[in-house]
Amino acid sequence: MYMYMNYYIYMIMFFISLFMFSYYYYYILLTLMTLEFIMLSVLMMLMMVMMLNNNINIILYYLVFVVCEGVLGLTILILLIRMNGNSNMKLLNFILW
Repeated sequence: MYMYMNYYIYMIMFFISLFMFSYYYYYILLTLMTLEFIMLSVLMMLMMVMMLNNNINIILYYLVFVVCEGVLGLTILILLIRMNGNSNMKLLNFILW
C-alpha cells in the first residue's frame, strides 16, 4: 500500500513538472529547472521499480545521463546570455542563430 502511494506522488510530481514546462516555456532557466524536476521524478519512479529487481546499474547510467543533460543545458544558457544579453525566448530568433 505504501509503495503505491509513493508511485502516485511521483506521478503527480511528473505531471506538475510537465505543466510547468509548458507554462514557463519563454524563460530558459525555468525551463531547465523543470526539466531537472522531470528527471528527478522519473529517477524516483525508476528507483522504486529497479530496487524490486535488484538492478542498480541502470540507475547509475540514468544519473550519468541526467548530469550530462544538466551541464549541456547550463552551457547553452550561458552562451545565449553572452550572445544576447538575456535568457528570454520571446526575443530570440533561432533562424539567425
